[in-house]
Amino acid sequence: MAARRIAASAINWGEFAARVPANQKGAFNAFKGKSEAHLRAVLTKPEALPAIDFSAYAARISVPGMVESFQKQYESIAIPYPEDTVSGAIDEQEAAAAVEVKEFVAESAARIGTLEGDLAHWSGMIPYDQMTMEEWAVAFPEQTISVDNPSMWPHKPEDQPGYVAPDAAAEAAH
Repeated sequence: MAARRIAASAINWGEFAARVPANQKGAFNAFKGKSEAHLRAVLTKPEALPAIDFSAYAARISVPGMVESFQKQYESIAIPYPEDTVSGAIDEQEAAAAVEVKEFVAESAARIGTLEGDLAHWSGMIPYDQMTMEEWAVAFPEQTISVDNPSMWPHKPEDQPGYVAPDAAAEAAH
């Protein structure tokens, strides 16, 4: 009956529910309830119009041509079912989104690999509070105080002799 009309658009509620955030479960359940109520209403209706026995009416009604006119009008009724004009666009969007998801997963896997390498490096390192100055110099050569390029306390770039602020350098260039 009506089930054949909507079988192609059945919703997998379990998979749908797994993707709904916890703070939106109430709205999801309300939507699901309304959707199922509409589905039950559609399923109670017959797929085709009921057949009418016009010969029984013709035998009882004495007005000539009235039953034939009603029969002609009834048989000419055609309720159009809207054409599906968006499924193709939705399928294209789904395919494009699937490609984007695959690219994102591949990029994420590459980032995860890099970060796992960094994690292995940091896990294999001596804790900061247990390092000597020599171990610090080996672990972080860019942050150590160099004999060739000494720095003054507190060893910040803006506290060093000859430091030029980036905004002052930009003004001097103009």
